[in-house]
Amino acid sequence: MVKTEVLSYHSNRVGKALNYSFYDMYKVLAEDSSERVGEELQWYWDKEVQKAKKEARTPHLTKAILLCYWKSYLALGFFTLIEETLTVIQPVFLGKIINYFEVFDPLDTAALNFAYCYAAALSVCTLILAITHHLYFYHVQRAGMKLRVAICHMIYRKALRLSNTALGKTTTGQIVNLLSNDVNKFDQVTIFLHFLWAGPLQAIAVTALLWIEIGPSCFAGMAILIILLPLQTCIGRLFSSLRSRTAALTDVRIRTMNEVITGMRIIKMYAWEKSFSELVSSIRRKEISMVLKSSYLRGLNLASFFVASKITVFMTFMTYVLLGNVISASRVFVAMSLYGAVRLTITLFFPAAVERASEALISIRRIKNFLILDEISQFNPQLENSNENVVLHVQDLTCYWDKSLEIPTLQQLSFTVRPGELLAVIGPVGAGKSSLLSAVLGELPKDKGLMDVRGRIAYVSQQPWVFPGTVRSNILFGREYEREKYEKVLKVCALKKDMDLLEDGDLTVIGDRGATLSGGQKARVNLARAVYQDADIYLLDDPLSAVDAEVSRHLFEKCIYRALHQKVSILVTHQLQYLHAVNQILILKETEPLVTALPEESRSEGKINFKIYRKYFAAGANYFVIFILLLLNILAQVRYLMDATNNKEWIYLDLCIYCDRFCLILGLTMATVLFGIVRSLLVFTVLVNAGQTLHNKMFQSLLKAPVLFFDRNPIGRILNRFSKDIGHLDDLLPLTILDFIQTLLQIFGVVAVAVAVIPWILIPLVPLCILFIFLRRYFLDTARDIKRLESTTRSPVFSHLSTSLQGLWTIRAFRAEQRFQKLFDAHQDLHSEAWFLFLTTSRWFAVRLDAICAIFVIVVAFGSLLLAKTLDAGQVGLALSYAITLMGMFQWGVRQSAEVENLMISVERVMEYTELEKEAPWESNKHPPAEWPSQGVIAFENVNFTYSLDGPLVLRHLSVLIKSKEKVGIVGRTGAGKSSLIAALFRLAEPKGRIWIDKYLTSELGLHDLRKKISIIPQEPVLFTGTMRKNLDPFNEYTDEELWNVLEEVQLKEAVEELPDKMETQLAESGSNFSVGQRQLVCLARAILKKNKILIIDEATANVDARTDELIQKTIREKFAQCTVLTIAHRLNTIIDSDKIMVLDAGRLKEYNEPYILLQEKESLFYKMVQQVGKAEAAALIETAKQVVLKEVVIKFVSLVLFFTS
Repeated sequence: MVKTEVLSYHSNRVGKALNYSFYDMYKVLAEDSSERVGEELQWYWDKEVQKAKKEARTPHLTKAILLCYWKSYLALGFFTLIEETLTVIQPVFLGKIINYFEVFDPLDTAALNFAYCYAAALSVCTLILAITHHLYFYHVQRAGMKLRVAICHMIYRKALRLSNTALGKTTTGQIVNLLSNDVNKFDQVTIFLHFLWAGPLQAIAVTALLWIEIGPSCFAGMAILIILLPLQTCIGRLFSSLRSRTAALTDVRIRTMNEVITGMRIIKMYAWEKSFSELVSSIRRKEISMVLKSSYLRGLNLASFFVASKITVFMTFMTYVLLGNVISASRVFVAMSLYGAVRLTITLFFPAAVERASEALISIRRIKNFLILDEISQFNPQLENSNENVVLHVQDLTCYWDKSLEIPTLQQLSFTVRPGELLAVIGPVGAGKSSLLSAVLGELPKDKGLMDVRGRIAYVSQQPWVFPGTVRSNILFGREYEREKYEKVLKVCALKKDMDLLEDGDLTVIGDRGATLSGGQKARVNLARAVYQDADIYLLDDPLSAVDAEVSRHLFEKCIYRALHQKVSILVTHQLQYLHAVNQILILKETEPLVTALPEESRSEGKINFKIYRKYFAAGANYFVIFILLLLNILAQVRYLMDATNNKEWIYLDLCIYCDRFCLILGLTMATVLFGIVRSLLVFTVLVNAGQTLHNKMFQSLLKAPVLFFDRNPIGRILNRFSKDIGHLDDLLPLTILDFIQTLLQIFGVVAVAVAVIPWILIPLVPLCILFIFLRRYFLDTARDIKRLESTTRSPVFSHLSTSLQGLWTIRAFRAEQRFQKLFDAHQDLHSEAWFLFLTTSRWFAVRLDAICAIFVIVVAFGSLLLAKTLDAGQVGLALSYAITLMGMFQWGVRQSAEVENLMISVERVMEYTELEKEAPWESNKHPPAEWPSQGVIAFENVNFTYSLDGPLVLRHLSVLIKSKEKVGIVGRTGAGKSSLIAALFRLAEPKGRIWIDKYLTSELGLHDLRKKISIIPQEPVLFTGTMRKNLDPFNEYTDEELWNVLEEVQLKEAVEELPDKMETQLAESGSNFSVGQRQLVCLARAILKKNKILIIDEATANVDARTDELIQKTIREKFAQCTVLTIAHRLNTIIDSDKIMVLDAGRLKEYNEPYILLQEKESLFYKMVQQVGKAEAAALIETAKQVVLKEVVIKFVSLVLFFTS
């Protein structure tokens, strides 16, 4: 506790002096570190899993948690026992003080001395209660933090080990939801769990004391409280069911949001924002329906707490009077205080414990289901001694991704690769080339055959993966920096020039998903990472396709052929010109090997602005409804205060004489119940609706944000808003605001009653209020900053998880799991530092609040004795009982006010995203005709382009005319500006200069009017979770026949027909059950369906084999013959037959002419690029260009002859 006080005092002092930052935080305590608590719980979980296997049952995560923490958590029950014992004893001393006033004799000094002793005892109880209560809260909240951190550690550890089959059963969104919403239940459940036994025990003790005071009449009141228990248990079960359904819907929403954020560039280019808006809105409506129902149950639970005391007091004393007893002040107020003590436990803490426990059990079950998913088999130990026995031997290997399909992914494969040998794997799309590498990595389960892998593996994925950090850290990947070796790697991977062009060289920070780098640069960084590892076995999944011909040749000759010449290497490739230099070729076709032969990677400051509160409540309802809501709360509290008089009236009540008064009390009691329920339900309705409104506004704002926003912000940062912050708006904030409103009004009522009874209380009350205001402001100045810091430090946890899942194969291939686990633990520890500061700061403030209340109770107790001659027993009982009530209520109310402000940070963060910078409107006043563009003429006029105002120009003074129906090939070195030209055309950022399409200035059109009329086959094909139909036709614009026809045209009909529900089959996350090449064919199908006059092909054939490339080219020639086609390509054979070639370099247009003409100029850049592919292929390319020219000459000649002869 001393350490807590010192930490808290320092944090408040620092926070008061300046805005709190990362540098002001303490290092996490060793016993709270993520690695330590995570591995401790992991050990118990592993034991439980092993035991469950022996007993042939499902393992229980609950058992592992109990075995790990039961001793330390059970010890904390001692604080609960002391606190609840003192709470029960307090009313006894209160009764003794009131007894003194009932038989007041100013001459009886002995009685006065005893009264002072009772007042002293009451004061001591109050002070000890304050200390014990906060010791308990500190320790249980810390226990909850440790459990949460441990579970997060285990979830991430499991994520790194998931088999590919298991990955297909879960999604990134689901795992993020486990880490954001589910684990937070542990912070809450540990606070209330002890009340599951303390509640019933306290009820028994209170019943015994009430029996002593008022006899059997106590059972009438206790019966009300006992009746509430099964009612609240039923509510708890129903709540548990609703929360389980809500969590499932939240999983779906977050998974969808993850896909939307990841694929936002494609969504914008396709103009699919409205489709995804409808999809997310539909999911959200179902989710919010469940949230609203569970909130109503919470409202009933909370209302029952505030009305229970009125009903119990009424029933008790009605029974007492009916039995013919005479009521005394001491009996009334002792009973009231005892009921007050047990009411808090039975109707608030006990139901809260049931509710939180049911929520936690649901979360534990969800987490357990994730933890028992299949893991990847670690068959390859990757020998530490890489100089001996290095080999890759495969014999009769058969593998299945999904055995239910019966068709094997790989069948009867046999080959051996030894050091110094290079095996090339070729074959059509979907033949199993990438699957072969995944089998070597252990990602694809082996069904039959032998797989002998000896040596350390380095893997280069087909879709380049980078993580947030510098270029250098991405290449080193945890290895020591050796300058000479590092420079050599940069050279062989053709990265030297690129590093010189980057602003900070290789220390340039890469954003999430590698937004700083082009596709080719990311591919070479991936290759450099593998080369720098100096592994024994290299698995290269088509690393040459994402780069131009010159760089491709450099990478093969200098890197793969020379730098890796002593290694075991497997190269998946579609670049057939390099096959002469490999040792073996493995040709895959329809999963069978045909032949193996020898060839020849911000937060606000200050207090929450009132405008945030106004906008939040206005989002939930109009001002009239809010006024009614406020009025209803005030009326409910006025009614509550009237009971203060009623409690006093019970003392003088004779049922026969005051029958009308009795009926009045009954009516007022019923009114209290009604007011309590109605206001709770209305508050929840308004606030849940506010959360829904803000979610929708935030999502709409996100859809309209420019692409730059997604390049600059990690996925985890954006997802944090939609997971944790929206979770607060749906769950915690409405409950906390309702609790705060009710508590605050009660505090005002208590103080008003006490002042009305004993006016001189105002004398000590004024300085205490001044002290309270000072402390609250002092506390909030710090707490706000720490809470914002806590929110900020949470985002990297989600970002790291998302990044890790994207590069999971690479991480596992490099055996970097432990390093990434340590990075995750470091992110968790940073968050724990901020969270622990918030915990200790809250306790610091709460202890001082209770100290103020304790002083108030002491003043009232001793002040009443000093003024005994002027007060009666009823007045003293009223003042003291309410002062004692104020003890817990005051600090709780103020803490809830602080919690409201802290939770409003989530509202503030959501509102930040509702006001994001917007790209141009989707629709404008100027609409082009429906048939536009009819010609497809594109003109660039002095176009300069940058992705941000402070960024470098990526296109410089570009002016070019592309005529109708022209086929233009766009080439250039990686980073030359090829994809940027497409971004300018789609207005992913606003270009300077003018771009015309068929005499319409693109800058004057709405974005959807523009983007819908341009088809694109993107560089990185994206499929979304959902049906194949939805992926092809999200707006239901085409018939089944049209969709099947287009699938047949791109040769995907057979693959889709094999799916269980054909076009209605739900695809895996990001369409991962299709190969990259097949996904590219789906993008081609989308383009064919749209029938636009302009088609953009952005390196679309980079990741497909020659046959599929030929299919795509043939389809494009046939289907888009009357269209303008712009093709960005690194494979020069795909654009050599174009009408024009556009050569870009450093954002400038260097050459633009017919291919054959450019090839006649030996100094042209295009000629040099052709020569880089090798003599044989260069000759073939020149011949193709020549044939195109001859064909055009013949066509023109025939046309002239026909003209003159006619």
